[in-house]
Amino acid sequence: MPARTQKTTDNRNHPRKTPQPPSGIRYPALPSSISRPPPLGNHEISKIRNIHYGWYVVLGTAIMLFGGAGSRFSFGVFLKPVTEEFDWSRGSLAGALAIAGLATGALRPVAGILADRYDPKRIAASGVIVGGLALAGMSFVQDLWHVYVLFVIMGIGGTLASPGAVAKIVGAWFTRRRALAMSVAGTGSAVGESSMVPIAALAVAFLGWREGYLILSGIMLALVLPLVIILLRSRPGPGQHADEEDEAILNGDESEAFTKGSANPNIGLSLGQACRTGLFWRLTIGFFI
Repeated sequence: MPARTQKTTDNRNHPRKTPQPPSGIRYPALPSSISRPPPLGNHEISKIRNIHYGWYVVLGTAIMLFGGAGSRFSFGVFLKPVTEEFDWSRGSLAGALAIAGLATGALRPVAGILADRYDPKRIAASGVIVGGLALAGMSFVQDLWHVYVLFVIMGIGGTLASPGAVAKIVGAWFTRRRALAMSVAGTGSAVGESSMVPIAALAVAFLGWREGYLILSGIMLALVLPLVIILLRSRPGPGQHADEEDEAILNGDESEAFTKGSANPNIGLSLGQACRTGLFWRLTIGFFI
């Protein structure tokens, strides 16, 4: 007797149809403003695509301050292992940091003059190179005077790549948002202090203090320096503008941009004029304290 075959329905070959509304029933149409948003105009697209290059400059200065502050605040991590290896007192080793601080303070005016007369980007990049090489030299010290000399060199590098150079570079790119740009750039120091110290501590714990200094040097020369060279621009080049001019051009008012950019191009005080004001000395004393 032949086997009875049973037909089976394969639902996979017959997808379920979407039920249609009964004929004669009309649903209200959505407003055109909801169903299709209006397209972006040229003004909005320009604002999205044209990020003001000054913010890339701010990023570069923040990275530079990240490396400088991070390596400087990592000194405490190396204090104990270095003094134990050479049987030095902690006070004698800490004196190197004090000498470096004095050298930094004495050379700040010189760094400001150099940033005014020459390309501040090159001045800042030179400071990163000097500081990175001094950190590498710390891994080869054998006598206490080596530490003092290298810390003075580190102070020179930190002075060249100091907030003075940052103010000169960032100030050339920002007019209306200058305070905000300077504040954002300054966060690099805080990030460096909070991240480079743990990195140095891990390097010292697992590799040794000499290798720890080499790692800090590598961060400065292999990471910070290339980004500083790539991102920093001392001033807006052809076709680039400060933030206030850039916004006016995006708004379609080029005449306003050139008016804002050309009005009072040399605004400010000379050193002699500033020294005759009380505000200058109050600010100087405040920063010194």
